[in-house]
Amino acid sequence: MTINSKSIFLRRVEEAFLLKKINKKTATHFKTVYNKFDTKRKSAADDKADELLLELISELRLKVQKK
Repeated sequence: MTINSKSIFLRRVEEAFLLKKINKKTATHFKTVYNKFDTKRKSAADDKADELLLELISELRLKVQKK
């Protein structure tokens, strides 16, 4: 498999799931939404997906620290 922005993003989502930073439902949601983007807009999709993923992981870290 060639390394491209899609495979990198999907790998990040899978790693976040395996590290229990996000749950299975959230990981599936990210993958589904990402796959709906047009191939011509991958770079914009990457930026938005990375932003959303970082925001989610930050929120989860705050919740874990409060417990």
